[in-house]
Amino acid sequence: MANLTLKQKAFADEYIINGGNATQAAIKAGYSKKTAEATASRLLRNVKVVEYIASKVAPVIEKRNTDVQEQLNSLLDIYDGKTIISRSKQIDHLEGNKIVKDMTYEYTPDLENRLKAIDLFLKYASPLLKAQLEKAQAEAAILRDKANKLSEDARQNELLDALVNLPVVESDIDADKV
Repeated sequence: MANLTLKQKAFADEYIINGGNATQAAIKAGYSKKTAEATASRLLRNVKVVEYIASKVAPVIEKRNTDVQEQLNSLLDIYDGKTIISRSKQIDHLEGNKIVKDMTYEYTPDLENRLKAIDLFLKYASPLLKAQLEKAQAEAAILRDKANKLSEDARQNELLDALVNLPVVESDIDADKV
């Protein structure tokens, strides 16, 4: 891990906590209010600081992506009519958060819940699917352009070969008279 000063580490931690407000992070880390904006900008260009921030944020982003995928898969399970295992706890908050009832149960979603599940799935998965489709279409267009360019180059090569390999025609003009 990068060797950061205490202020740099405080800045990076505060930057993560406050959601990316660099100026406020610099002020809370102990940098001058007058130069906080410039200091924050400089710190965000510091490779060690950026690496530290990335190392702290990466696991959170990975977990979030995993959680989203799990939720989408759960919606598909409901749509498929699979038996769902669920857990329910009843807690008495007046008695010091004492668990009154803790039970596990199974149920099969009815048609209405299955339709709601696929509706939610399509609502949240559509932007992702659309982005993937657009990416695939862009890649196909690039490959098509490359193929066209290659065929144009091949045609130009054929023409150049034809020009280079033209038969030499002797003329009636005497080279000495010219």
